[in-house]
Amino acid sequence: MRLYFKPADLLLEETSEGDYILRLGDRVLGTFKWPKRALAEYNRVRSELDQKLPSHEPSDEEKRKMLASHIADNLVRHNSIRTPKKKPAKSRTFG
Repeated sequence: MRLYFKPADLLLEETSEGDYILRLGDRVLGTFKWPKRALAEYNRVRSELDQKLPSHEPSDEEKRKMLASHIADNLVRHNSIRTPKKKPAKSRTFG
């Protein structure tokens, strides 16, 4: 298991021995043997960091650019109105 919270550089990863290490940057916050305890501590630290770190709300201009790039990436490359021609059925009989 490997969980990463990028804005705060919070990392929870499983070692080859089966232990779970919780890190904040270069500092080790704790080592755990049980995944439930490790995940609970990760979620607790992450919720604290969510409250402390400012959230970034995109501006109207950034929203427009994201929408335009999304639409450009997902344009339909075929004509959906024209029905495709059906191939004639192949006969399995010889004769």
